[in-house]
Formats: sequence, structure tokens, C-alpha cells
Amino acid sequence: MAKQSTLFPQKEPTVLLELDLLAATRLASSIELAVCDYCEKIEVAGSIRRGRPVVHDIDFVVLTKSDADWQRIGEALKRLKATSNCAGNQLIKAYIPCQNGLFQVDFYRAKPSTFGIHLLIRTGSAQHNCWLAGYAISKGMRLKYSEGLIKEGKPIAGEDEQGVFSALGFSCPLPNEREMGDSKPVWMAKQGENSNQS
Repeated sequence: MAKQSTLFPQKEPTVLLELDLLAATRLASSIELAVCDYCEKIEVAGSIRRGRPVVHDIDFVVLTKSDADWQRIGEALKRLKATSNCAGNQLIKAYIPCQNGLFQVDFYRAKPSTFGIHLLIRTGSAQHNCWLAGYAISKGMRLKYSEGLIKEGKPIAGEDEQGVFSALGFSCPLPNEREMGDSKPVWMAKQGENSNQS
């Protein structure tokens, strides 16, 4: 006789590839509420922060006081019925139940000195990050999310986004302006317009 599990197989939950911005923002808020007690600092990043109409995953950059608090984030996700995909010392990836399916959420652990560079990189967009990294290299610097903006082998900025952009010679653009258009960042044209008006 066949086992009951094969007679009545459980359907695997569908992994949702995208959510609209409103649904993703609501889900991010509920996740943040569940883990915030274990975070010294937490910011939602990625396409939610950029205000994109379609979101493919939820990204958080967090600062925790201890390794134990970092582990507690993973435990809090389990209480939300999340399925863990990766749980390391610097990265937690999980799938959270949402709309009769599962949606990906990623937690990136930063240090106080690298919180800003993490937030900048994890906010994106990917094309904007590539452009910014290339620009940094052209100025004799390097963007390294694990260390900061590096010049002559030493980090010169990384604690906050403003410091990174300032060290590169720019005003800090709004997250929703960090897209590319005509091979240049959207914010670059706006900053140029502002300087022409002044």
C-alpha cells in the first residue's frame, strides 16, 4: 500500500518572482517589525527604496550589536514561517509566505563603518552601481561594500551614503534617481541643471 504522503502529496508553494511596490512595501514593513528588536539599525534597500513599481525581492541592510542578535533575526523569520535559503555570518536569505506563495527576502549585515556603503550598493540599481564603481576607478579609488570607498589602500568613506558621494565629488542623490539614462545617472543631469540655475 502506498504511503499516505504519496497518496495525498503536498503541493510545493509557488515562489513569487515579483510583487507590486505596495504589496512589497507592506511585506517589508511586517518583516521589519518582527526583527527590529534585534537590530541596532535597519534600512530597507533595493528596488523598494528606489520606488520601483515592480519588486523582485526585499533587501535589508542591518547593524546588530552581537552575533546572537544576528542569529535571532533568523529565528524571527522562522516564526514568520519563512524557509531559510542561506544563513551565514554576513547574509541571511529566506522565502517568506506571501499571497499564497513565497517571496525572497535578503538581510545584509554591515558594520558601523560600512553601513552607508552597504546601503548604497544594496539600493542599486545594478547599472548605477557599475557606473559608480567605474567612476571611482577613474579617480584612483575603489568601491568595496565590505570596506568602504578605498583610496590608496585605505577606506576614506563608508559610514553613510553622503560621505561616499561627497568623497567622489557629488551631492548625494535620492534613491529614486539612481537609474541610468543616456549612459549617465539620472541624478547627474538634475545636479547639472541645479548648478546651472545657481
